[in-house]
Amino acid sequence: MTLSPEIRAALKQLLVLHEGYRKFPYPDTEGNITIGIGYNLTDRGLPDAWINQQYEEDVNYFCSRLNEDYPWFKHLTPARQMVLINMCFMGYKKIAGFKQMIKALEKGDYKTAAVEMLDSQWAREVKGRATMLADMMRDNRMFKDGALAWAS
Repeated sequence: MTLSPEIRAALKQLLVLHEGYRKFPYPDTEGNITIGIGYNLTDRGLPDAWINQQYEEDVNYFCSRLNEDYPWFKHLTPARQMVLINMCFMGYKKIAGFKQMIKALEKGDYKTAAVEMLDSQWAREVKGRATMLADMMRDNRMFKDGALAWAS
């Protein structure tokens, strides 16, 4: 059975009336985490296509922002760009809080940048992730095929 565009539009209006239109997750009347127009995350999870599309959009967004806000970003090696993009996933605005790391990166001092990454609340929270990213920053090591490798 296929619904006509008119029926789909009317159904959407009806569901928005009953389910709401939510950009942020909320517990429904049964305690299920729900988002959008009654999308039950608890029972359904997210589709792989959505996850992968959102990942691509996030990486493009973070690359664009890093290029705009930090002109030196485009001159970093891919390994070091990878580190900063990874760190953006903690929340883009938090990158600006790494003032000493940013100063070191502006000067091309990757050893100091790595030290500053590790001297943070973020590093204490994420532990091994911070250590790996600091190693990548300091030594220009890539993450490839599930492990760190020397960049070529």
